[in-house]
Amino acid sequence: MMLVSNNYTNINSIYHVVISMIDIIIVALLIYWILAVVKTNIKTLRIFKGTIIVIVIDILARFFNLSILQSLTSNLINWGFLVIIIIFQPEIRTFLEKIGKSSIHHTSLVALDLDNNDIDEITSAIIDLAQSKTGALITIERDTPLKDFINAGVIIDATITKELINSIFKTTTPLHDGALIIQANRIACASTFFPPPSIDVIQSFGSRHRAAVGISEITDSLTIVVSEETGSIRLVSNGEATLVKASDFKEAFVELLTLEESGVIYDEEV
Repeated sequence: MMLVSNNYTNINSIYHVVISMIDIIIVALLIYWILAVVKTNIKTLRIFKGTIIVIVIDILARFFNLSILQSLTSNLINWGFLVIIIIFQPEIRTFLEKIGKSSIHHTSLVALDLDNNDIDEITSAIIDLAQSKTGALITIERDTPLKDFINAGVIIDATITKELINSIFKTTTPLHDGALIIQANRIACASTFFPPPSIDVIQSFGSRHRAAVGISEITDSLTIVVSEETGSIRLVSNGEATLVKASDFKEAFVELLTLEESGVIYDEEV
């Protein structure tokens, strides 16, 4: 009987140790995510510092028994959770979307319904646009539906051809502003607009690049940006902007279509 009791006690102790370790790991991951968000966003960093200051003032108010100040800081702290949810809504949404993605699933060309001809047409169009320094913003839908953005633009629903892509982004046409969205193996719409990024991006980024980062924060789409000032080409996915040469575009394009994103925000010089 004593032996059974000891075994139960040992198992119970091991169980509590394991639960405690899991608890610590989860909290550590949450703290890591919060610090990562704060570190990459100057605005968020300021808000984080302000929150710390309010907490410190509340502690001092309690210590020195400053009732009016304590009442003010207590109300700020009590409502703080709701304020944080509102302020960090884009970051929280992105975080939850990443959790929701299957770690086993990998986007493929088959799932995207893009064949080699589609890839070649997009590549030829991008190279032409880059050479002529014609600004362009092309977003390819993956797992996250872009229906709302498609409906907000001008519906096209046409076969992917370089001629059509090039004509859409000519500055003389009414559709050149905004983004073109490719859904499955069709050009779904043009002249649609994306939300601005919630993170601080490189100062040299114009409206197209900012829009590309913005849509990449809230969806798993892949966006191609051509600069009208320099003719440079960037691939943007999951908040990551990669500068590529025209000669390397197709290879980099296909690679990003078939691989999961890393989620690191950076910009490489070619």
